[in-house]
Amino acid sequence: MSSFIDTPLGYKIHYKLSGNPSGQLVILTHGLGGSTATFDSFVPLLPERFHAVSVDFPGFGKSPRPSAADARRISIADHVANLHHLVASLQAAAPAGSAGARMPVLLVGHSLGAVINLHAAAAAAASSPVGGLFLLGPGRAGGRIPAARAAMVDLAALVRTQGIAAAATKAAEVTNFYADTPERTVPVALRQTVYDAVAASDPEAYAQTCEAMVADDHVDPAYGAITCPVVFVAGDKDMISPVSRSEDLAKLVGGPVEVQVVRSGHQLILEDLEGVKLALSIFLSRVEKAEPEA
Repeated sequence: MSSFIDTPLGYKIHYKLSGNPSGQLVILTHGLGGSTATFDSFVPLLPERFHAVSVDFPGFGKSPRPSAADARRISIADHVANLHHLVASLQAAAPAGSAGARMPVLLVGHSLGAVINLHAAAAAAASSPVGGLFLLGPGRAGGRIPAARAAMVDLAALVRTQGIAAAATKAAEVTNFYADTPERTVPVALRQTVYDAVAASDPEAYAQTCEAMVADDHVDPAYGAITCPVVFVAGDKDMISPVSRSEDLAKLVGGPVEVQVVRSGHQLILEDLEGVKLALSIFLSRVEKAEPEA
């Protein structure tokens, strides 16, 4: 089932629901060029007791970007605020006394979505804590890293000058995967899936999101404030978020943490669903053990 929510900042956010409407809330957030479709094969891995809600960021999937008449530009802070509003609204609408109303939300994120979830968890109020983070190919603020900043600014410029198809080709052929070798190749169908996903994005929203990720006002959150269980999932051939990124982040968070490595580039769910499934089981076990202490 699909629905929309209007946020206080003026965004119209699309989300897709599945599972138990009274169950503990699991929010899923996608990466740059993704959408709710990113998690189509992942959501069935979640036990039916959960209420899974996949979200489209503005300009992706079915969520429109702010209109040209609106001076607001996409920002990481807005994504985090919109996420907090959605979680609060869904928890308030859950039946009184249900797991959805009384249990902390679990956040699942890929790439950009992982960035947003880390910010959300670090900033969560004690009255509405995050119960766990499952983060695939996580990112970090890149505005103070010259190479990262240049890459994202150039990607935004590529979209504005050559069109979204150019970004889709780059994602499918270069950045999201690795060079094929006799020992290991990326199926053509997977590259096409990524191409189609990026090509379906709103071009200006894509460009603005690139810029938001390396904007001066986007800095890393207070990782040490994150005390819930965290599982980082890294692709062994991920060029965007290498294993070392997850290992570095694991040293910064303040709670129980684990890094799981799967056989993939940046599209972990597409390439190694079984590896992701194993990592998810580890995550859910950690969350279950932590809940009595909450």
